[in-house]
Amino acid sequence: MSAFKEMVTEDMDDVFLNPEEFADEHDLNGALCNCIVESPTTEERFEKGKDYDGQDAMHGLTAIIHVKKSDIEEMPSEGQSFSLDGSYSLVDSCTEHMGMLTIKLKENTAGVSGAGGW
Repeated sequence: MSAFKEMVTEDMDDVFLNPEEFADEHDLNGALCNCIVESPTTEERFEKGKDYDGQDAMHGLTAIIHVKKSDIEEMPSEGQSFSLDGSYSLVDSCTEHMGMLTIKLKENTAGVSGAGGW
């Protein structure tokens, strides 16, 4: 492993996923993990009729999770049901880079009273 990759791996736990720095503990599909959960604001998601990633806007919530790949049992796939702190939604996308997963979840809350557990 290159020196740079070793430094990134160390920084993953020591900085990015350190609960005293950026991360918080969340329940991801039943596994307690230190991870970063982003929930874009309404303005970010629906600016000019587009959601967070530029797609046509729809009612709902978006969450983006950054977690170490080894901390969850299996890499989620598009369309899979996924639980974030007991609130179920669908995986919109999941990518891996240098041992870190970025999981994008979408939950349709149109007409659902009390929806949105994030």
